[in-house]
Amino acid sequence: MKINLADGAKEIGLAIMLQDLIVQNIEQHPHKLNDFKKLDMVIGLEVSDAAIKLTLEFSNCTLTIQPGIAGQPALNITADAATVMNLSNQKIKWGLPYYFDESGREIIKAMRSGRLRVTGMIRHFASLIRFSRVMSVH
Repeated sequence: MKINLADGAKEIGLAIMLQDLIVQNIEQHPHKLNDFKKLDMVIGLEVSDAAIKLTLEFSNCTLTIQPGIAGQPALNITADAATVMNLSNQKIKWGLPYYFDESGREIIKAMRSGRLRVTGMIRHFASLIRFSRVMSVH
């Protein structure tokens, strides 16, 4: 497993936070490495209330985080900062995101209100679940 910060991403706090979060999650939960290895796609992440956009490119057991949205990501996640934090706090039960606690209910509210939008979710559902498991601190 390798995580690279591309030029320009090293100055973005969210990029550094994501790098640290993923490394820590895999160190504390080694089984998450299997999901990381299976991710082979580009994800666009936009934090709408902080004007931050990142591209997360997973390929060959390597994640490269780039500033901005590069190309046409398979998945695009747009959320406010609080919702991004809730996504990392989401519990995983039976291998799936769990929506029946406070964090999960907040994620559902964010989806309903439009504060969380995920495009490509149906087409790349399995990859979205893997990404959720890698990102979750639980």
